[in-house]
Amino acid sequence: MAFPWRPLAAVSVALALVAGCGSSDKVGAPQSADTSTTTNSVPSTTPTTPPTPTYRLLTEEELTGALLGIEDLPAGYSQDPPSQGSANKTFCGYTPPFEEQIRVRQDFTKGGGLSAELLSIGLRQYASAEEAKASFDALTDALASCRGETYQGMEMTYAAMSAPKVGDASVGVKISADGTDLLQTFALVGPTLVNTGGGGLMNASADDVNTLLEAQVNAYEAAASTVS
Repeated sequence: MAFPWRPLAAVSVALALVAGCGSSDKVGAPQSADTSTTTNSVPSTTPTTPPTPTYRLLTEEELTGALLGIEDLPAGYSQDPPSQGSANKTFCGYTPPFEEQIRVRQDFTKGGGLSAELLSIGLRQYASAEEAKASFDALTDALASCRGETYQGMEMTYAAMSAPKVGDASVGVKISADGTDLLQTFALVGPTLVNTGGGGLMNASADDVNTLLEAQVNAYEAAASTVS
């Protein structure tokens, strides 16, 4: 029996930039006869905040280089050959507002037969953080109402799943199909969606999927961050 997991829709989020501005008031005190003017400046009370991380758009080669390798995986996994590109599959067929400009992915397999387990990582980079955020919002809206569907003859059910608090936002979903549980998490970092997925016919390790997401977010941030 072939492992049924395949990538679903991927979306990303934009950084929310919050700008603050200070102000000052000048008070003049008029004098009689020999007048002089005293100006008291009220110092700005605008609090200082650390710079918001920003991320540059990477080339396809750079984005591929930001993917984790076999040395970053839990013990026992082997790296699969590059997969052929395929059209995006979205939850319950919702229409994303934007499509990513670059998509890279790597799959890993542990064991074989009925005990086989799969881990997959992916990066999807959009033209801008704004496009990424709109796409992420569309994903979360779909997951809020989409509870299941039939896809390629399989009955699939979806359930919300907690995800590590990494990146700018994150969301998780548990996918059940043909008695198999598959876990997928999405972390939103600047113009790019980081996603990890995994599962197997006999076991789906949330710890492996979550640990992999955290490590992949860190690797992407190191490659794309413009703030030291």
